[in-house]
Amino acid sequence: MDFKNGKMYLIEERVPLRTHQFLRKELAKGRPTLYISKHSPSQLMNQFTDLNEPLTAKWLSPRPNDECIPPMNLKVFEDYLHGFLSENENGIVVLNGLDVLEMWNGFKPVLNVMKNAQRKIGENCGSNFIISLDPKDHYDQQLKMLEKISDEVIVSNVEA
Repeated sequence: MDFKNGKMYLIEERVPLRTHQFLRKELAKGRPTLYISKHSPSQLMNQFTDLNEPLTAKWLSPRPNDECIPPMNLKVFEDYLHGFLSENENGIVVLNGLDVLEMWNGFKPVLNVMKNAQRKIGENCGSNFIISLDPKDHYDQQLKMLEKISDEVIVSNVEA
């Protein structure tokens, strides 16, 4: 699968295997990537050790650390996302931690941030936004709302 520029993708999978497969292809093309994860950057970077491409990893954690984005502050999250997209016209943003944002803020505010991100990606036509999530962590109604705002939904039946 090739990403279409200016699109938002929702990848529903137990663990982000397909997400990482797609991401490796895009990183190999030299596309700058911001990966916001519920896992620490060191843990994430261990999965991409053989890459020299521009990958920035951020951790959704309340720790006062440069590697972290505080999950309880959606404004900081959104500002960071928009800043990256403004500086990288062909950039990719990956979010693996929607459930963490939801835990701290509730679903509706997080959904609004995702809608804003989708609009921003559409304006910045060379960029992509990928949300990778475990569908078991979300109610069916929430998944339907996320699917509705996504340009493409990929359901992976591959179990780890």
